[in-house]
Amino acid sequence: MKTVIKLLALSLLFTSCGLFESQKMIAIKGQLSVPSKVNGQKVKSTVPTLADAAKVLVFYGNTYTLTNITNGSFTTQAPEGSASCLVFLDADNRFIGNLFTGGINVLPLVNMGGAKSIDLSTLTLEGTRVIPANDPIGTTIQLTTQELEFLNNVGVYYQTLAKNIDMDNDGSPDIINGDQIRINSVINMRAGTFGTDTKAVQMLPRESFVVNTALRIAGAIKMFDKNFTSAFSGPAGAPYTDIQTSWSTQAQDEFIVMFSRMDQPGGLGQYPSRPFADGVYSFQLNKDQLYTFNFSVINMQNNLMIIQPTIHTDKNGYITTISYEFVFPDGTTANPRNLIQGYIRTQIGGTNGTQLYEGHHLYGTFSAGENYDYYNETIGTKIKLSDVSQCNFAFIDILGNEYEYSWVDDLTKFQH
Repeated sequence: MKTVIKLLALSLLFTSCGLFESQKMIAIKGQLSVPSKVNGQKVKSTVPTLADAAKVLVFYGNTYTLTNITNGSFTTQAPEGSASCLVFLDADNRFIGNLFTGGINVLPLVNMGGAKSIDLSTLTLEGTRVIPANDPIGTTIQLTTQELEFLNNVGVYYQTLAKNIDMDNDGSPDIINGDQIRINSVINMRAGTFGTDTKAVQMLPRESFVVNTALRIAGAIKMFDKNFTSAFSGPAGAPYTDIQTSWSTQAQDEFIVMFSRMDQPGGLGQYPSRPFADGVYSFQLNKDQLYTFNFSVINMQNNLMIIQPTIHTDKNGYITTISYEFVFPDGTTANPRNLIQGYIRTQIGGTNGTQLYEGHHLYGTFSAGENYDYYNETIGTKIKLSDVSQCNFAFIDILGNEYEYSWVDDLTKFQH
């Protein structure tokens, strides 16, 4: 079984650069609640306030726009289907606060009913949260309670943007300087037995979930020193002694490094990791550059969107299609179009550990398009169901986290 799991890592060779090209852009408008200072004026105060806001930084993935605030107003844009961060900066690019809508620190531009723009109306500052008078979540953007809980949980990295937009500690947002490090979680879990035309899907009970988590760190290839061994440590004050580099590569325009902790009971080969606790972590990219950031993984066991597969065959026992259902751990139906960034990657493994089929790559495109069928996949390769031992299904959520679910024909295989 580990042979198939290791094959999951191979698709990471495809870069995530250019994910948002050729997407429909949504206009985002807002008005500051306090008079803004003269645009471009140097700020002398120790802690800038919303009155000092001179720019709105919008970033999604490794792409950003920077829009000036004029006479207290701004109009910026972000791609439909993205989860975008709106960060307010002063004239010296110092962090003031970030948009906080629907109880989360990102703006998920999904399920908008055809709307082409969002008017946040008047904005006020509470701590580092920029609160809109017109919250689009629940009005323009329709999400269920479970979907909001999912985004809040998997977006914990964005709860401390004051620290995390400047990981190299030079006083300016990293993405503007072209040296941004992207931090995401990679989730791997044994899910249960796949369904067939004669047998229903059997998902493991929630209390039996073993959620394996690795941290994926990626950035521009120009930042990477191939002669230096990168290092990861934390949390500050009580650092782990069991962190290991689980995988690394140079992928076209990116470098990717994955870190995990040592095997936990029920762990899986590529990502056999215990979770990382709340805290400040350090990433040594090369001998001259240290990045620090806040990170935590919270309650993943109850906030997953799980793919449930059923394999269909013809009268001769050859696979024709695989149909998918999407559920949260409590059994509530989930909508993949609101939470998934692109395609689903399907892998089928044989009884001897070989890979019999692989579908779409995870990287290389942001949107699967309106016509992509999240619920059915046609399998063109001639594969007998009797030769199938395991299937793996993976996707990337709209915040960039990866999820991989392993389904087998017999639950006893999870005992090895």
